[in-house]
Amino acid sequence: MSAPLLSIEDLGIIYSRANNPLPVLNELSFQVAEREFLCLVGPSGCGKSTLLRVVAGLEQPMSGKVYLAGKEISRPRRAVGIVFQDPTLMAWRTVEANVALPLEVNGCSKRESVQKAQALLSLVGLSGFEGTYPAQLSGGMAQRVALARALIHDPQLLLLDEPFGALDALTRERMGRELLRIWQARRKTVLMVTHSVSEAVFLADKVLVLGPRPSSIVAEIAIDLPRPRSRNLLGTSAFTTLTRRVREALD
Repeated sequence: MSAPLLSIEDLGIIYSRANNPLPVLNELSFQVAEREFLCLVGPSGCGKSTLLRVVAGLEQPMSGKVYLAGKEISRPRRAVGIVFQDPTLMAWRTVEANVALPLEVNGCSKRESVQKAQALLSLVGLSGFEGTYPAQLSGGMAQRVALARALIHDPQLLLLDEPFGALDALTRERMGRELLRIWQARRKTVLMVTHSVSEAVFLADKVLVLGPRPSSIVAEIAIDLPRPRSRNLLGTSAFTTLTRRVREALD
C-alpha cells in the first residue's frame, strides 16, 4: 500500500451541554493510504458521522489533527468530496445542473461545467437523465447524482456517510456494486461510514471498528478478498469469515 493520504492524529471531540459534557471521540488515530477504500463501522451514536465532518473541515476537533497529503485540514477544501445519507439535491435544478453547481459556484464556464457534469453522469449510469428533476428520481438514482456532484472537482478524498442507508435492501446491494464499479474507474481514496457489516466487507480494503462513545478503534481488519468483486463473493466462506470477525469486534 502506498504512503498515507489521510492521517488522523489523536482526534478528540467533546460536545458541550449544560453541566454535562458529552465525549464523542477519544484520541482517535488512523491512516488511509492513497487509493485505499476504508470503511468505518460502530454502534449508533459513537461518532462516525462526526468524524467525517471533521475530516471534511465542517467541524473542528477539541484536540488532535487531521492531515490530507501532509496539509492540515481546518476548513472545507475542494480536495475533499462528501456524500451524505440524504442526497440534498436542489429540487428546482435539473440533474445536470445539480451536478454542475459546484463548478458554477467556482466560476467555471457554462460549457466546461456541462461537459464535466455529463461525463460524470455517464460514469454513474445516468446518461439520458440530464434534464430530469430530483422529484422524478428513485432513491438510488438520487444518490448517484449526489456521488457525481461529489466527484465533479476530482477530489483526492471521497467521504461517504451512510450513503445507502435510506434505500431498500435490494437497491442498497445494487448500489454497492455500482459504487465499486465507479471506484474501480476513478480509484479515489474513500473513507465510508456504514452500519452494514456485509456492505463494509464487500466494499473495503480495510474495516475499522469503533467502540461505544467516547469512541476509539477496537479492531482493524484487513479485507484480503480479490478484486474486482461480484455478488458471487457474498456466498463464499472467506466472505463469511470476515463478516464474522467484524461482528465479533462489534460485540
